[in-house]
Amino acid sequence: MTVQHFGAAGLRQETAALRRDERRAGRQTIQNAAIGNAGIRVYDGGWIRIEDGGLQVTGTASVSGRLEGDGTLEWDGPSYFNGTTTVRGNFGTTGSATIAGSTTISGNTTISGDLNVTGETALNADVTLNQDLTLGPSGKITAGTVVIDRAGSYGGRVVSTGSILYLYASSSVVIGADYLSTNKIEGTDAKFFTLDVLGAKSFRMPHPTKPGQWLRHGSTESPVSGIEYWGESTIGADGSIDVELPEYFEALAKPGNRTVFVTGRGHSPDWSDIDDGSFTVTGSPGGRFSWLVKAERFGGDFLLEEEVVEGGR
Repeated sequence: MTVQHFGAAGLRQETAALRRDERRAGRQTIQNAAIGNAGIRVYDGGWIRIEDGGLQVTGTASVSGRLEGDGTLEWDGPSYFNGTTTVRGNFGTTGSATIAGSTTISGNTTISGDLNVTGETALNADVTLNQDLTLGPSGKITAGTVVIDRAGSYGGRVVSTGSILYLYASSSVVIGADYLSTNKIEGTDAKFFTLDVLGAKSFRMPHPTKPGQWLRHGSTESPVSGIEYWGESTIGADGSIDVELPEYFEALAKPGNRTVFVTGRGHSPDWSDIDDGSFTVTGSPGGRFSWLVKAERFGGDFLLEEEVVEGGR
């Protein structure tokens, strides 16, 4: 038997040839290849590059690391993001988008279709909606101290721990249809710059003698914004007394259209006009009397008559 011996030089040449063959095989192009149950495994820093082609997946593609790209990602079917999703640029969707996890959007977002949010979403930029925005059973919209959610027995609510609404001069809030008794605003404190009421102006209070019942009173009406002050007093020993009105009276009440009513008990007193916030009553010394002052206040002017515009308002 003959044994061929290459020697050290021959061994090095053979090893180099094997490495060249290995590199050549690694650069070979795979065309029309099918891979069965075994699959392809890329490890130890390996990678797969697709040049001038595309990747088609008809099953499930799982990425446990980081998926990066700088081109265009087009998706025709439903998309589900169950983890945290951060969008740093503009985000546009023309279909239905369902977000079940926490989502932070730092760029402007335009939504042309329905957006169903079941998780928490933080928006740091403007959002334009061209279709309805629907909240899931546990979804909510938070803007500062204002929260819009599906909770409550009314099918939805807007709540706030601070101020809830500021209207510009040309805006308005319309609640329900006209004259429906089921429409109401409830609150412990309501502030209005101007209150325009269609219909009766009444208010209710706990009944003072019938527990469990309300007592309702109505408001008197006038063509001006009026103020009233009243009281009782006694004429002095010299046959007169000065009745002092509140120190702000002259600054609050218009100089014209002031009226003083004085009613004596058992005598007929006389009185002067209001001058510098007071008036004088004369009559029988020690005589008791009741008085009432009516005036029109500054800053309460309103249009007495106006035409009915479209919509009945």
